[in-house]
Amino acid sequence: MGKQETLYSSLKSGIQASFQEWLQIGTEGRSKRQEHRIILTNVMVATTAFLSYLHAISFALYDLEQLKYPIFLMVVIATAILATPYLNKRNPYFGSVYNLLVWLGYGYSLVTIFGSESGVHFYFLAGAASAILLMGVYHNPLSVISTSLQIGLFMYFDETVVPPSDALLLDPIFYKSLYFAAIMLSMMFIFCMVFYAFYQAQLAEDALANELKFSERLLASMLPASIATQLKQSPDQTIAHKHDEVTILFADIVDFTPRAQKQTANELVTFLNDLFTRFDKLAMKYELEKIKTLGDAIMVAGGMPDAQPDHAKRVAHMALDMLAEAAQYSAETGDEIELRIGIHTGPAVAGVIGSQKPFYDVWGDTVNTAARMEMHGTSGKIQMTTGTKQLLEKSFEFTKRGNIDIKGIGKLDLWYLTKSRF
Repeated sequence: MGKQETLYSSLKSGIQASFQEWLQIGTEGRSKRQEHRIILTNVMVATTAFLSYLHAISFALYDLEQLKYPIFLMVVIATAILATPYLNKRNPYFGSVYNLLVWLGYGYSLVTIFGSESGVHFYFLAGAASAILLMGVYHNPLSVISTSLQIGLFMYFDETVVPPSDALLLDPIFYKSLYFAAIMLSMMFIFCMVFYAFYQAQLAEDALANELKFSERLLASMLPASIATQLKQSPDQTIAHKHDEVTILFADIVDFTPRAQKQTANELVTFLNDLFTRFDKLAMKYELEKIKTLGDAIMVAGGMPDAQPDHAKRVAHMALDMLAEAAQYSAETGDEIELRIGIHTGPAVAGVIGSQKPFYDVWGDTVNTAARMEMHGTSGKIQMTTGTKQLLEKSFEFTKRGNIDIKGIGKLDLWYLTKSRF
């Protein structure tokens, strides 16, 4: 029993594999759209051939002597249409045109043999319903010609009394059975075509909805929410805003270059991704805007694009938490890292640059000064100007660094942010 089951399973798998290969005939080198249409054509061809063989067998069992010519026709036509996939190998529409011509000849022959009262002309309606799917909507002339021909033939035979062949002397029950079978199979074909069309439309709608969600998530990750909304509503609009007061933070990993030289590409990217993901969460926590990352540096802004009365306080809290995250990362991995952070407050201009890869950026002396605070800062310290310190001194503690000469700016009184009072 075990051997029989194994043999049956192997035979079943072999048949399934062969059928799958047969369905793929003619799709080599074709576009996705053409490949899909050709596979659908091959499925329809296989179904039609199977039903023809099935009719031939049932006719043979009913009355082989009288029905030998229709049986011969069904076997020949069923075998002939199985050549359709091989014609598609030469041209993606050869098979469809060939299948249409064979089908028209087949249907016409069936009507002249069994007569119009047998209902076999209903098969033309099934063929008309499948024409658009088999020919494709991108070649409308073929679809229109095929559909028009088959509907025309159906109407002609439905209005014209065509008697069955004189060679057939069959019981009326046979013709009645043939009539109901023709209607049932035709309706089944039409239902399957309609169902398939709506199914594909639903898949396309779902794919479009998923793509839209992905695009919106991607846009939201690149731009602030309010800016992304503006860009979606007016893609060609110039988006630029002047902010009277914002707080800018720059942070950089100390001794990053030697680290980069010692680590593999995968190790380096994993390290940066892990650390900057933690910083991203902090920016979300304090509702700040991460403007960009530049190698091992990160730029964050508070008070933009939407105003925040406590933007300086939010940025200060994030800066302290960034030092804590760096220390936590070092404790978890044993990999010692230090940050250098600079903060400055003042006016700035922000906007969206680019159309292919739009990004939100900030410009002005405030940005340049914040960058200098980081560049001329101290490892493991948060350095800021007096102006920012005055906004924060009620809530935070500081130590004075001194009056420092900053390249491109001049001498400034600078402070280190040490901790929060609360």
